[in-house]
Amino acid sequence: MRMKLKYLGLTAIVLVFTLSFSRILLPASAAVIDMNLGSAATFGLLAKTMTTVETSVSGNTGAITQTVIPHITNGNNYLDDSVYHAADIDLGNAIVYANSQVPTVNGTAGADLGGEILLPGIYNYPGAVNISADVTLSGDDIFIFQIAGTLDTTAGTKILLTDGAQACNIYWVVNGAATLAANTEFNGSLLSQSSATTVGINTIINGRILSQDAVTFTGPGPSNITVPACVQEPPVEPPVQPPVPATATPVPATATQVPATATPVPATATPVLATATPVPATATPVPATVMPVPAPATPVPAPVTPVPATATPVPATATPVPAPVTPVPATATLVPATATPIPATVMPIPATAMPGPAASPVNTPATVSPAEPAVPEWMVETEWIKVGLLPDGDMVIDAKLPDHQEDTGLWNFDLGGKLYNIEGTESVKYRIAKAPVGTYNILVRFTSHNGTVFKFEAVPVSVPTVTGGQLPATATPWYNLLLSGALLTIMGGVILWRRKLRE
Repeated sequence: MRMKLKYLGLTAIVLVFTLSFSRILLPASAAVIDMNLGSAATFGLLAKTMTTVETSVSGNTGAITQTVIPHITNGNNYLDDSVYHAADIDLGNAIVYANSQVPTVNGTAGADLGGEILLPGIYNYPGAVNISADVTLSGDDIFIFQIAGTLDTTAGTKILLTDGAQACNIYWVVNGAATLAANTEFNGSLLSQSSATTVGINTIINGRILSQDAVTFTGPGPSNITVPACVQEPPVEPPVQPPVPATATPVPATATQVPATATPVPATATPVLATATPVPATATPVPATVMPVPAPATPVPAPVTPVPATATPVPATATPVPAPVTPVPATATLVPATATPIPATVMPIPATAMPGPAASPVNTPATVSPAEPAVPEWMVETEWIKVGLLPDGDMVIDAKLPDHQEDTGLWNFDLGGKLYNIEGTESVKYRIAKAPVGTYNILVRFTSHNGTVFKFEAVPVSVPTVTGGQLPATATPWYNLLLSGALLTIMGGVILWRRKLRE
C-alpha cells in the first residue's frame, strides 16, 4: 500500500512538472488576448476634466466638465451623461485587464525607447518611460505597454509602424502623468487612470486619449485625434472555371455498330431506284464515309449513353443515299423483287452511317459544378444583423439598413474594441478572417455619404477559441517540433520510471 501511494505521489509530481514545463515553453505572446475597450472604443477623447484649444476629433468625445467643445466629425459629444459614465467604467475595466497581463518583456525604470524597434508583446516598465527619438513598432499583433511611472515624448518625435503594425492594436497604459510634446506623431491608445495628461500643439494622434483624470491640450493648437480602425482586406473569391469548350475529340466511326441481330431485309421489299446506290449482290457494305455525323460536342463515354441495339433497324426501303455521294452507273444490276433476302450480316452499319436523330451521338456538354460556398453557423440573428462563424473560424456579419432604406456610405463594425470599416450600400455582408476570441458586444454603425448616421443595438456574441488543441500561431514549425519532442521525452521517462519501480 505504501509503495502504491509512493507511485501516485511521484506520478502527480511529474505530471505537474510536465504541465508547468509545457506552459513555460509556450510563446509568451500566445497568452495575449485582444483588448476590449467596450463602449469606450468609439471615443477619441475621454476625460474627467477636458481643456481643449483648436482640437479636432474624429470619433466621440466625453467628459464631466469641458472648457471648449472640440471640433467633432463622425461622432458626438457626451457631457456627464449615461453614455459618458458607461464608457468611463469600461475604460477602468480595460486598464485593470491590461495591467493583469503577464509581461513578455521586462524593462527598467527610466527606459528610453528612442531609436528602438519593438515587436508585438507585453512590455512592463516599473518606472518612467521616455521617447526621445523615433521608435518603430513592427508586426501585426497586440502591443501593450504597462508603464508604472510617467510617459514623456520629446518634441517632434514619431511612433512609426512597419510590417503590418496598426494603431488599433497598440495600448499605452500609463499610471503616472503623460506628456506628449509639440509636433509629436503618436500611434495607439493612451489609457490613464489617476494622473493628468498634457498634449502639446500640432500633435497628431492616430488613436485615442482616454483618461479617468484631466486632459489638457495646450494652445494655440491645432491638434488632431482620429479613432483608428483595423484594416482588413475582404476575402477574394476563387474564380469559377468556365465550361469545357465544344472542341473535344469526335466519336470515332467505329464507336457503336449495330449488332448482327438486326432485322434482315424481307424479300418483298421495294427495289432500289436507279438514282440511288443499289445494294450489289456481292453485299458491299455501305462505307462509313457516306455521311458521317460531325462531333462538335464533348464526347460521351460509352457507358453514359450507348446506342441501343434495336435503335433503328434499316429496312430495304430506308433512306436512299443521294446520287451526289457515290453514284453507281445505270448499268448496275438491280435486286429483283424475287432476289434472295440480304442476311443481317450483309450490311453492318456503323454508328455514324445513318444520318438523323436516331444515329446521332448524344451531345451532353460537360457540366462544371462550382464549389459549394461555406455556410456559416449563425450565432445571432436579429431583424437587421446576423452574425455567424464559418468552419474555418472566420466570422461573417450580414447587416442591412432598417425600413428598406437605400443609401451608400461607410459601415463600421466594432468587435469588442477591434474596429473594421468597409464601404458599402444599404446591405452588406462582411467576412472577418481574424475575429477576436471571447464574449463581447458587436457594435454596428452606418454613416452615409450625406452625413446620416444609423446606430444599431449592440449584438452579444461568444467566439470560441481555436479548436483541436492547436499550438498558437506564433509558434514556428521548429518550435512546435521541439515542444512535442520535449513532452514525449518526459512522458517516456515517466513510463520507464514506473516500470523500473515495478521490477
